[in-house]
Amino acid sequence: METEDKKSYINYLSDSYEKVNKEFFKNNDFHTSKLKKSINLFTKKSLEERSPKPKRLEVYALLSGISFEKSLKSKLSKIQIEINKIIKENLKYFVLPENLGLEHCVFKWPDEDWNETKEKKIIELLKIYPFEPFLLEIIGIQIHSDGCIIAKGYDKSMRMKNIRNFLKENLDFYPNRQSEWSHIPLGRILEPIGSKKYEALKVFSKRYKNLKITSTLVREYKFVFEKRWYMEEKEIIKCIGV
Repeated sequence: METEDKKSYINYLSDSYEKVNKEFFKNNDFHTSKLKKSINLFTKKSLEERSPKPKRLEVYALLSGISFEKSLKSKLSKIQIEINKIIKENLKYFVLPENLGLEHCVFKWPDEDWNETKEKKIIELLKIYPFEPFLLEIIGIQIHSDGCIIAKGYDKSMRMKNIRNFLKENLDFYPNRQSEWSHIPLGRILEPIGSKKYEALKVFSKRYKNLKITSTLVREYKFVFEKRWYMEEKEIIKCIGV
């Protein structure tokens, strides 16, 4: 039986996902002002050519996935294909299957400083942390008003939460801006699509809202230097298998 702490954590995750998802259902289409957050992740030229390419950047983070096992990639790719059928002619970006990732934490955002000392400190902590495998359950797909598409992940073991707490306590440069979710980003919708297609996305979203899609045993943790958004260019600095 789950402890009260674990139940509370899962309830918190569910409520947090739902809070962001509600706004999507309130609208009748995407609004350009809200989509700017998504649009700004891609180069201007690629958007003009209607072939979105993520911008270059410098982000350091701890992730799992990139790449997940074949069955998870296949199931999430089918979700992407289903969404694409609804918005086929519209501007969007789908994360490549081999780049699908689960973010534990970010050590450096694009606008923050970095140096070799910080990298060494992270590697030292990763060496001593008692990483363990955990089951990641994908229960639901949701779309946000800013165009973001995610697979809702649940880590009922609280391994991800414990890792984040450890790093926060031991790194004086740990950024305040961190996700508390266990999601896998699937893509971005980058322009208004019209009320008819938007309604079709609502139907899709309701159908997938709490549908159990798959699960995977997470056994690898990767310290990654991301050089282009959505892992299109990256360097894996350290990989820890458990």
